[in-house]
Amino acid sequence: MAGALLAGCSVAPGPPPGKPAPRLPADSVAYDELPVITSRPKLFPGSCAQFEQNPQLMRQLQGSSPFFSPVFHSCTLKRAGGTQVEVGSRDPDQRVPHPWIGYWKAYSYGLYHFRRILVLDRYYAVSQLDGNGCLVAVNIGAEQVVTVRVGAQPPVAGGYENIPRPGDSVEQDRRMADTFCPSARQAAETYLSAVDPGGGSLAA
Repeated sequence: MAGALLAGCSVAPGPPPGKPAPRLPADSVAYDELPVITSRPKLFPGSCAQFEQNPQLMRQLQGSSPFFSPVFHSCTLKRAGGTQVEVGSRDPDQRVPHPWIGYWKAYSYGLYHFRRILVLDRYYAVSQLDGNGCLVAVNIGAEQVVTVRVGAQPPVAGGYENIPRPGDSVEQDRRMADTFCPSARQAAETYLSAVDPGGGSLAA
């Protein structure tokens, strides 16, 4: 219990920012407070331009037919087998001035199978069931939070009514997490390796 209280009250140990970005301690995931920075530029441009201009990145993500959603501020790529990968961002606004804090501290009543993780050993991140798949939200050392979601494509008609949703049951959530979260994490690693070489949450 003492360790849990300590983790909740203190700041995670971490190296100083560097270039390339330093590796993060594995036990960072146990801390509510992180030594974060917000000085780096955005990675996601708010469009599908990165994929339209870089077909190789689209192939690496195993996707095609990029489609931008201004509602979700994301670019969705269709995958074979009825799945899709969606890359987007959460940028600060008046309602949510610090979006990363909300992700890391799970400021939501609708989270299922929430996990704090490290991506590429250099980025703080969380994974959680979201909609009809798994979302990985990544701290890139900027005010912008990059999000990568892998899930099922919606049916042509009828929406998501017949697709299992997070929260239906613990066992269903476990199956959804096992199905989509490893792929979402891999997609996040692929995207970051391509657009942010040497980057990380503490990249100078």
